[in-house]
Amino acid sequence: MQTLIQKFSIIKSTPKEILLFDSALAAEDIAYMLGGQWDGCNGVVVDKRDRIAVDTAASLVGATWCYGGVSSAFLKPLNVDQFKKRYAAGERNFVNANLRGAALVQVNLSAINLSWAKLNLADLSGANLSKADLISADLQEANLSGTDLTGANLSMADLRGANLLDAKLELACLRGAKLPNNYQI
Repeated sequence: MQTLIQKFSIIKSTPKEILLFDSALAAEDIAYMLGGQWDGCNGVVVDKRDRIAVDTAASLVGATWCYGGVSSAFLKPLNVDQFKKRYAAGERNFVNANLRGAALVQVNLSAINLSWAKLNLADLSGANLSKADLISADLQEANLSGTDLTGANLSMADLRGANLLDAKLELACLRGAKLPNNYQI
């Protein structure tokens, strides 16, 4: 009969690795390829670290990745045309997407999840971001003039320096958001 300490050492000796990818679709495909468990978002849990296997799988699907728990991850900028195609194909989860400086004028991105996305300096003028999740998104210096943010969740988003002229913010959640100096709620 195993003691509690023996059981703990067995559990401790088989650590799980968490891998984070730049898209949910890539994570789902890579979880299948590596025999891991997809978290329904952009993460994959695997039994052991095999960087060569992960790099190979990521290159097959054109994804970038990092290990969970890293202090900062560099994600290459997302190609705007690919981003639009993925959205048009039904993908809505773009957590941590790097769209810094992207030109997304008058695009329909309703109900998209751009939580923790890098959208600073992006031009989203006239875009439809109604019911979008923009939790903790970096929207510093972004052009949001005329953007429909009706029902969007902008909790903890950084909007400092953003242009919100004529933006529709009805029913938007701005709890904890960093707002431009000239913006009044």
